[in-house]
Amino acid sequence: MRIAIAQCTPHLADKKENLNMMTRYLYQAKEQKAELVIFPELVLTGYSIGNQLASIAEEADGPSLQFMQRVCRELAIFALISFPEKNGNAYHISSAFIQDDGSIAGIYRKTHLFSSEAQYFTPGNEWPVFATKFGNIGVMICYDLEFPEVTRLLRLNGAEMVLVNTANMEPYERYQHIYMQSRAMENEIPLVICNRLGQEDNLKFFGHSMAVNHEGNILLQLDSEEALRIVDISLHEARDPELNYAHRLHESVRCALLNCLHHE
Repeated sequence: MRIAIAQCTPHLADKKENLNMMTRYLYQAKEQKAELVIFPELVLTGYSIGNQLASIAEEADGPSLQFMQRVCRELAIFALISFPEKNGNAYHISSAFIQDDGSIAGIYRKTHLFSSEAQYFTPGNEWPVFATKFGNIGVMICYDLEFPEVTRLLRLNGAEMVLVNTANMEPYERYQHIYMQSRAMENEIPLVICNRLGQEDNLKFFGHSMAVNHEGNILLQLDSEEALRIVDISLHEARDPELNYAHRLHESVRCALLNCLHHE
């Protein structure tokens, strides 16, 4: 599977400019024969939008995602796009998995809200895995990565790879590096993360997007520059039979994990 990581700086509260930016990256990715493009967390609007949610958030069938669906269909490319979602009376930090025919395979809603996010957003309570022509793909958003239970639950739900949109800021570079490799090794599946750049108020986002394989080996790591980088990842490499972590998880632990997370 050929994945493009679009490490970029979203324009705060400027959906039109961000849609144009994402479109440019999708065209560049297609030229490089990428099959899927992953963008940062809240790429549609920028991160610090809490006070503007009522006017800036959109439903999953809103105009911005419809626009990106048309672009994906035109280019025959997959994309993972994070946006502030209005869902009834609630708002979520969400990611839409758009397929190469323009349809939305599903929506993931961030389950672990970081710091002041909880003042504005409601956490999700589902961990869907999307069946694609490449295999089964799970999604997490930023702070979710720091909780091993989330990746494990996606793995138990059948994920063969996990994609992570994030807006991670200094001083948490080391956390991101370590957790990416740990989550991959614990679950014997590859992970790809796309972090953003730029600064909003006192938040400085550091980038360092990366891809790791099922053994935690780094396949690609960016620095702190705006870039589109391509990585080839196999979802079906042979696993070490002596490890087999997910299948050897004690049944009582498995049931407790599923029960706790589904009732969190």
